[in-house]
Amino acid sequence: MTNVFLGDRGSAAIALMGAVAFVMVIVAGLGDLAIFTVARSKAQTAADAAALAAASEQVPGIGRDPVGLARRFAAANGARLVSCSCPLGAKETQVTVQVPVKFLLIGAIANGSVGASARAEMNLDSGRGRSAE
Repeated sequence: MTNVFLGDRGSAAIALMGAVAFVMVIVAGLGDLAIFTVARSKAQTAADAAALAAASEQVPGIGRDPVGLARRFAAANGARLVSCSCPLGAKETQVTVQVPVKFLLIGAIANGSVGASARAEMNLDSGRGRSAE
């Protein structure tokens, strides 16, 4: 009697290797999603801090270098200041920052950065002479 399954030796190992590779790709993809989520949160925190720091330096007569302060606060939060619209004496600040990211799966193709923007407004009016409506 001959064994009809003799030619199928090792096919289970190949199927198992394919399943393991598939699971590894899924895990790496989920890892990239987690890395992106953390980087996005870090970028937004850095943008918020930079915008508030720059806004505090825009106070007439007090502030000196809103862009420099925004750059320092962005760097302290692990980001790079890309742009800062924050002239002295203005009541509004707009900043954009980027955080470098190294992905697991996508990193084989390219690494990049995640950006975020924030805006801060100041109201220096004391409210005197105004009636509450």
